[in-house]
Amino acid sequence: MQLRYVKTLEETAALQQLYAEPAFERSCGVSAVYETDPEIIAAVLPPPLQPTDEPLVTVSVSHIGASNTLQPFGAAGLAVAAQYEGIVGSYPLTMPMSTDSAVIFGRELYGEPKKVAEINVVREGDHAAGTVQRYGITYLEIRGTVVESVEPPGPGESSRFYFKFMPAPDGDGFDNDPVLVRVRHTGGSRLVERLDGEVILRESPHDPVVDVPVRKLLGVSYTEGDTYTHGEILARVPGESFLPYMFGKMDDLALLAKAAQTARA
Repeated sequence: MQLRYVKTLEETAALQQLYAEPAFERSCGVSAVYETDPEIIAAVLPPPLQPTDEPLVTVSVSHIGASNTLQPFGAAGLAVAAQYEGIVGSYPLTMPMSTDSAVIFGRELYGEPKKVAEINVVREGDHAAGTVQRYGITYLEIRGTVVESVEPPGPGESSRFYFKFMPAPDGDGFDNDPVLVRVRHTGGSRLVERLDGEVILRESPHDPVVDVPVRKLLGVSYTEGDTYTHGEILARVPGESFLPYMFGKMDDLALLAKAAQTARA
């Protein structure tokens, strides 16, 4: 009798192949690029990441219709421009997902800053919108009206940076130094439409996207396409340098503890 908690060598090899080549297809959603304050980007980037020449932020809200690893799910994110030793990419500060499976997969594989959220993408005629809600707060919203269709770019590649780590069991630092992970995104878009739209960031104590304000909106779009990801470790990072950033992908534990104490009173 084989217990499902333990995989055979053949099953393990097949699952590891999925880890090596995740595919996220039939996606649709809205995204935007804006400028924020350069000092904010410099402050949120953990070393050894550095800012790029422009203080750019990308936000997105999408629905992933098919995957070789997960059931359909909603995905969103807010990422700031970053670079490492000549590699230009982005550093996501938050990546809400609509299912726990999507959260677990990305957090454990790449160290992505994922949380479960209610995510909706709506397309009605020429109007498109995406929203992200947690704790009853719609803290991220992108919406707009189609202005024109744009010729989709050819297949391309982009990079995202993550820090993969585990807190030490005794609560003191990490059980090992974090690693800087680069994830290459390949694939392309079948449909790209430029929107006359806006990005709305609302106050949320556990998801403080308003700390990265919109200073100049550069573009809003609606896209459909496919994405394939490939991860690699770039460097190991001294734990003491990453300590100020380690709680960035978690809810505010101090607020949660305070709420628990109030409930017990």
